[in-house]
This record gives sequence, structure tokens and C-alpha cells, in this order.
Amino acid sequence: MKPASRYAITTATGLLTALALAAGAQNSPAVPDLDPADCNNGTFITEPAAAPGLVADCWALVSIRNHWTRQTVPAGSDLLTWGTGYTTRLTAWTGIDINYYQRVEKLDLRDNQLTGTIPPQLNNLNALTYLYLADNQLTGTIPPQLSNLTNLRILELGGNELTGPIPHQLSQLTNLGILALYGNELTGTIPPQLSQLTNLLALFLVDNQLTGTIPPQLSQLTNLDTLALSVNELTGTIPPQLSQLTNLRILALNGNQLTGTIPPQLSWLTKL
Repeated sequence: MKPASRYAITTATGLLTALALAAGAQNSPAVPDLDPADCNNGTFITEPAAAPGLVADCWALVSIRNHWTRQTVPAGSDLLTWGTGYTTRLTAWTGIDINYYQRVEKLDLRDNQLTGTIPPQLNNLNALTYLYLADNQLTGTIPPQLSNLTNLRILELGGNELTGPIPHQLSQLTNLGILALYGNELTGTIPPQLSQLTNLLALFLVDNQLTGTIPPQLSQLTNLDTLALSVNELTGTIPPQLSQLTNLRILALNGNQLTGTIPPQLSWLTKL
């Protein structure tokens, strides 16, 4: 099992700083499920009839919470405070932001030592704009159904133990500005379809087990500020087409098995 890693994105368009994160928090025993009916009866939402979208989001959040708390979770996890005490109301649940339209727009469960797989119920949070699940102990594959979250601007799943390939369906998240999958155990090739994420500012795939060549199609991501592919098993040459990424400030390709010469065209990247 790979030790968990913490990576901090220090600006919106991002520098990537890697810090080791030791695992080993004490886990709590299993806790009772939340009742999704409390989303409708006035317990979790003050006026459920006036906010049907928030009620639907509440049902999804309860399912997500129960998915993880049916496994062992640390005693200090934010999930254990949802729906209890002073956080009975959904508006007070830690890690949740609600927008002007009474929909959940952010779910931030970074560093909660969550275990198990990413719950499929996430796909029901269809107004979600920011999803942070980094620095946990999540396993399994990245669900391709996350591509249904078409409002996402930031998807951060780094610092877990996720396996399998990067789903090419993530290319449907055309509003994404940051895609952070660093510090997992992902395998397979970098999907060339990621070139469809034309609003992407930062792509972090550092510290996985990705193989194959660097897709030259990534040169279509002309808004990229940061392209971080370090510490994988990438082979082949550096595509000279990367010289088209004229907004790049950070290009990290070290720790791979790349061959050939450094393309002289990279000298065109004057912001590096």
C-alpha cells in the first residue's frame, strides 16, 4: 500500500508542493446511519418545500455519508458531525457550501481519512462546482460517472490509493479549471481525450504509475498554467507540440523514462 501524500495547490492556477502525510489516526466504531427522510420533514432543511433542489442534494449527501460511515472512519471526521447537535441543519454541515440558488456547490472532505470507494451517489450532486476528496485513503477506481458533474471547476482526488485508469469520460467536464489526481496508484495511459478540457488551467498527475507516451493532443490545452506529469512510468520523447502551451509557467516531467532530446521548441515557452 502506498503511503498517503499531501499536495497543496498554492494558487488557483497552481504550484504543486508535495508534503508527506503520515497515516494512522484512531478509527471509531460503526455509527448509525442518517435517515434520508429527515431531508423532507424539516429536520435537516428549514423549509424543504421551498427548496426541492436542496432536498435532492440532501438525499445524496445522506447516502454519501452513510456509504463511508458504514466503514470505519476516524473519530474526528467531519462526516460524524453531519445531522447532529448544532450541525443538524444542512447549512451547518462541515465541508458543505450552498449557493444562492439553494443547491450544494462545494463538497470538501479533504484529510478526513475516509476509506473505501468513491460513492456513486456523488453523481446526484449535479450542481456541484468544487469537489475535494484529497488526502484520504480512498481505494478502487475513479468512477467514470463523475463525468455527469458537468458544472465542476475543480476536481481534486489526489493523495489517495486509487487504482485503475484515468477515465476518458472526464473529458466531458469541460468547465474544469483544475484536475488533480496526483499521489495515487493510477495505471494505464494518459487519455488523449483530456485535450477537450479547454478551460483547464492545471493538470496534476504526479506520482502515479502511468505508462505510455505523453499525448501530443495535450498541446490543445492552451490555457494551461501547470502541467505536472512527474514520477510516473512515461516513455517516448517529449512532444515538441507542447511548445504551443504558451501560458505554461510550470512543466514537470521528471521521474519518468523519457528518451530523446529536449525539443528546442520548448524555448518558445517564455513564461516557464
